[in-house]
Parts: sequence; C-alpha cells; structure tokens
Amino acid sequence: MSDVRRLTPAETRLGYDTWAASYDEAGNPMIAASEWALDRAPLECAELDVVELGCGTGRHVARVLAEGARSYTGIDPSRGMLERARARGAEPRVRFVEGGAATLAPASCDLVLVVLVLEHVAELAPLVGAVARALRPGGRLRIVEIHPGLVASGTVAHFADGDAEVRFASVAHEVPALRAALGAAGFGDIAIAEHVAAGELLDAVPRLGKHRGRPVLVDVTAR
Repeated sequence: MSDVRRLTPAETRLGYDTWAASYDEAGNPMIAASEWALDRAPLECAELDVVELGCGTGRHVARVLAEGARSYTGIDPSRGMLERARARGAEPRVRFVEGGAATLAPASCDLVLVVLVLEHVAELAPLVGAVARALRPGGRLRIVEIHPGLVASGTVAHFADGDAEVRFASVAHEVPALRAALGAAGFGDIAIAEHVAAGELLDAVPRLGKHRGRPVLVDVTAR
C-alpha cells in the first residue's frame, strides 16, 4: 500500500460503511480465528433469544440458527454492514437493528454475542452494563476478541481502500480490566481463555504464523 490512512474513533462507523462491500472477501485471519473459537466451543443457544452486538455483515446468523435459536437480533451502527447482512436473505427468526449497546432493551434476551468489537469500545463499563440489563435471569454473554497484547502492538482492524490501507482507532482492553468490568456489572461464572497461535489454532489459520507462540485471541463466557 502506498498510503496509510488512520481513522479517528468518531470515523469508525463510516469506516465500516466503506469496508462493508469487501468485508466478507478479505480473508481476515482474525475473523477465521474467531470462527475457530466458536466452532471449538459452540454457543449452545437452542431455543434462546440471541442478540449480537456489532453483527457486521451477519456472518454469525447461520451459526446461531443452525444451533436452534428461537430468534436472532443483530445490532450494528454501520448502515453499510447492515445492508450486507440483510442481503443474505429474509428469515422470520432474524432481524437487524441500527445502533449500539444503548439499543438493548431490558430483560430482552438469553444470550449476547460480541465478536471482534471491543477494540472499538472506549470504555467497557457502559457496554457490559447494558448487556447485563438486557439479559434475562441466567442469561449468558460470549465475547471473542483480538488479544489486547496484539492490539497494543499494532494489530488492529484494517482494510484496503484503493491504494490506501485504512486503519481503525483501537483500544487494548487488558484481560484483568475486562474481568473486573464484568464482575462490576454483576456477571459471575466468568471464564476467560487466551488462545495462542500454536497447535490446532495455527493449523486452522496458518496466516497467524507471524504471531506464532503469542496469545492472539481472548474467548470469554460469563453468566
């Protein structure tokens, strides 16, 4: 790339509007890693109402429905991403909503899914607080994210736009801070796995080889 364009936090939504047209064709290794994590530990969402924050192009809809969810609601602030999601086809159990965590209604769902989103969140407390309020008693949260160590070292969401590489403003939320935010919001049974680029994960996503031996993914479950 001949040019690097760095977006400000305020430009994140417009950045994803631009990226939407090519997002599913990018061969992103972090997307592939997150899919590996969800294959390794399924959502177990049969007969549940599922909400995904930052649903993007709706790539997890098929997974959620295949597991037997009662409903899926995808929430995203990017109109471009939602257009791509809706283009996947109509299904009576599926709806998409433009917005963010503030869109969540109290006691409205059984499982909230958040994948590759937290690097765009300045403060954890408002998001996890909104999720806690949205979950019904016994409800669960699943988070799959780029490891903060990678984010801190410069591995952030980016895409090609013509001759430019567009890089998003990103925040590295350390694992202890994430655990503390979840606890403060009332979550329990918090389990956090830090997946290293080695073994089965590296076999599944060879492009992670440049990070060999380093933690690349955080996989969180909480109730």
